[in-house]
Amino acid sequence: MKKLYILIFVFCTCFVSLSSGQSNKIKANNIVKFSAFPNPVSQGKLTITTFNTKEKEVTIYNVLGKRVFAQKFSSNMKQLDVSHINSGIYIMKIIEGDKVATKKLIIK
Repeated sequence: MKKLYILIFVFCTCFVSLSSGQSNKIKANNIVKFSAFPNPVSQGKLTITTFNTKEKEVTIYNVLGKRVFAQKFSSNMKQLDVSHINSGIYIMKIIEGDKVATKKLIIK
């Protein structure tokens, strides 16, 4: 039983260390004026807007963590064709320079 507690402690310590190390590299959820609409997506078109024209990478993952869509663009507004993605709940990740934002995305 003592070994189990030690193992859990070591795992939690390592997880916290790794999580805090990643937060120093990329600032979370601070892309200026980031929006994605419509959400839920029902016509196969998703529009992404931000304040500036820095290069952005949009990646959409299914609930199992598999990447189902990825695209880069450098404008402050872009309409993406997501009609090939099956209906469901997804996680959308936007990277802009050293900033990142994530949103839940529903596709009907």
